[in-house]
Amino acid sequence: MRIAYLGMGRMGRLTAAHILEAGHELTVWNRTPGRVRELLERGAQEARSVEAAVSGVDAVVLMLFDGANVDEVLGPIAAGAPAGTLVIDNTTTGPDAARRLGEKARALGLRYVDAPVVGSLAPARDGTLGILVGGSEGDVAAARPLLELWGAPDRIRHLGPVGAGNALKSVVNMCLGIAMAGVGEAMRLGAELSLPPELVLDALEAGPFGFSVKQKREMLAKGDFQPASFSLDLMAKDLQVALDAAGVAAGELPLLRDSLALAREASRAGHGEDDYAAMGGYRAGKREN
Repeated sequence: MRIAYLGMGRMGRLTAAHILEAGHELTVWNRTPGRVRELLERGAQEARSVEAAVSGVDAVVLMLFDGANVDEVLGPIAAGAPAGTLVIDNTTTGPDAARRLGEKARALGLRYVDAPVVGSLAPARDGTLGILVGGSEGDVAAARPLLELWGAPDRIRHLGPVGAGNALKSVVNMCLGIAMAGVGEAMRLGAELSLPPELVLDALEAGPFGFSVKQKREMLAKGDFQPASFSLDLMAKDLQVALDAAGVAAGELPLLRDSLALAREASRAGHGEDDYAAMGGYRAGKREN
């Protein structure tokens, strides 16, 4: 197959590599060129425009920052790709945006599935990501052989029509953000009570925050949040997506609202490019006047 992959951030580069490993032809595009040396050395081609990247392809994969970025490339995809080309959108956009993007894609003569991923750099490298998929039965069936290149087959879930994938992804990332905020608050209380940080982390790892602490314990213990597997700015974006998805119910989700505020505060303090564990570390170390 001939595949175009748009979006060469950390996740994009890792997942695109599996397309080459499977023996497919790969053309990549990124708004900022020059980030794909390893992929080029393995046989990929880099295009200077979206239209050039998608010319003659069988499918297009997107791993962009947000829904606005996806919206910008759909027109050029339709202009350059064959009619009926399948667009597999791994971007976390939110359910409403995914539905709008799906409608726009169909109006442009494209097929579209929203397929945000669950997991970070290690499972992306290993090809074991979870993938939450929304789309028609036929489009999802056509997308699945590609999705299985970077997703574990038993973790690829077809949840319903376009938008369903991003609906569940909003719930998942809301929980990640709230949990990390809770870890930071617990560490802050431990410090106020003069408890050794390692003792607090031991207790948290054995308790309801166990998943978050196990994933990020070394960073939390050292206060060093590099290298980032999922940046704080991406987490803030996804928490905003979840809040937007809640609509009129947003006022009934105070933990989500407060976690978003904490993520933005930590970002303004200089942690935007750090791992999202920095929101826990920032809260743990913050002192009120």
